[in-house]
Parts: sequence; C-alpha cells; structure tokens
Amino acid sequence: MCLVCIAFASWVLKTANPQVGDAWKAVLLANVSALSAIRYLRKYVKIEAAASERKLYLTAPSES
Repeated sequence: MCLVCIAFASWVLKTANPQVGDAWKAVLLANVSALSAIRYLRKYVKIEAAASERKLYLTAPSES
C-alpha cells in the first residue's frame, strides 16, 4: 500500500501542469499521500521490531 501511495504521489507531481492555478491541489494531494505512506511505514517498523524483540526474548536460553 505504501508503494502505491508513493507511486501515486510521484505520478501526480509529474503530470501536474505548473501553469494552471490549481497545481497546488496536486502538490497537496501528493504530499498527503507521501506522509500517509511514511506514517504507515513507521508504524509497521515499530510493530515488527516489537514482535522481533518478543521472539528473541522467548527463544533466548534461560540461565538457571
């Protein structure tokens, strides 16, 4: 999903006509899409790190 948002943002910026007065809408849409993708990736990385840490903790040999 993130790659789709980033690709869409890139496409919007490439196809926007800078001479048109509404170009700011395309830039805004691209920025919102990119920020959404970044937020999703950060959340995903945090979840994966927590899961990896839990797995490491559970598989570590206990000292008795």
